[in-house]
Amino acid sequence: MMHLKKKFPHALFSKTMPEMTENETPSKKQHRKKNRETHNAVERHRKKKINAGINRIGELIPCSPALKQSKNMILDQAFKYITEMKRQNDELLLNGGNNEQVFTL
Repeated sequence: MMHLKKKFPHALFSKTMPEMTENETPSKKQHRKKNRETHNAVERHRKKKINAGINRIGELIPCSPALKQSKNMILDQAFKYITEMKRQNDELLLNGGNNEQVFTL
């Protein structure tokens, strides 16, 4: 493992990008900065979409309106709600429920 640290010190032990070296050209620094900014923008957009989806799910789940739900709570309640709806649906199917009562998942 020690030989890997000497060859690739940044690859195994650093969570950030390797430091820019003194001999790096200004255009290379600018390119690296632009890549980082682009990646950060893409990541912000991805997180925004995930959060919007979780919030939409939270609006569909029955819960106390006074309770501020975290993302974790929303996902946990969604799992419980969907599991219960599936159980009820399966029970209707087993008991010969008519087509209007049974949900298709």
